[in-house]
Amino acid sequence: MDLAGRRILFTGGGGMIGANLVRHALGEKARVFVTARTPACPANLSELAGSVECLQADLRDPEAIQRAVDVAQPEIVVHLAATAFNPPPAASDHVDVNVRGTANLLQALAGQKDVRFIQAGSGAQYGDGDGLREDAPERPANWLGMTKSAAAQLVHGAGRLYGWRTAELRLFTPFGPWEGRHRLIPHVILSALAGDTVTIRNPRPERDFVYIGDVVRAFHNAMTLDIPGGSTINIASGQGRSVGEVAGEILALMGKSGCLSVQPSEVRADEIWRCSADISRAREMLDWRPEVPFSEALRRTIDWFTNAPQHTSSMRS
Repeated sequence: MDLAGRRILFTGGGGMIGANLVRHALGEKARVFVTARTPACPANLSELAGSVECLQADLRDPEAIQRAVDVAQPEIVVHLAATAFNPPPAASDHVDVNVRGTANLLQALAGQKDVRFIQAGSGAQYGDGDGLREDAPERPANWLGMTKSAAAQLVHGAGRLYGWRTAELRLFTPFGPWEGRHRLIPHVILSALAGDTVTIRNPRPERDFVYIGDVVRAFHNAMTLDIPGGSTINIASGQGRSVGEVAGEILALMGKSGCLSVQPSEVRADEIWRCSADISRAREMLDWRPEVPFSEALRRTIDWFTNAPQHTSSMRS
């Protein structure tokens, strides 16, 4: 199927992934609804206010999310709203948003028929590891991973209960336009653009970075292809890269080599040292693989942050 005319409800539409996905869905001529905690559209969608229906609803408020679902009457739900990994909020916030908030959304949708529900999962659900497959044991060692694992169980359980088609796209480390400025890649780019020394605390942790344009294609395929309900699919590049390596490559592309400073700090108890995915299932089930080479994705991201300064002061993840 295609997305033209489909009623799609996005939670977390104001974050990086949502900001890109909402624009894609509008380009596909879908009817787009976005939940937001405030009456206004999220800042990253402000110029789309006439094209997007923004519904004030905090996931932690069951009545508000019920009203939003009643208005949207969605055929497709893309559940992106979640807490952040860095900086980490309190454990109770992770539980309130990722677990109770997801349960509130699922309960609000209970009367809807033929819903396709796509959950944004996290590589943090696995814990440390290289080449992680979807059938690997989940051993999360931080509150984000623990609560996202619980949320995924709720989503797939509700799918079985209500006869929905559910899919969890387990995202590793997306990056690109609209990413929050406090995160690694925007931090390096914006510091270099300002002429500042780029400071990182620990160059050793490895992440599996995947460009947002490729992530959008994965969600598009999950929304349109006939995949089995209850599927969990890794979305990543399949290659781990260290924080120091990535920062160094960005600075080299910007002609700022030598501007990197490491200021060691206490290691976080919930640090993930190695995290990369096996993406075989994405190729098989979604006909998907990352298409944008890493260096080219960095170039595109550098160009976006260089030429979109009006957006960078207010961005949030």
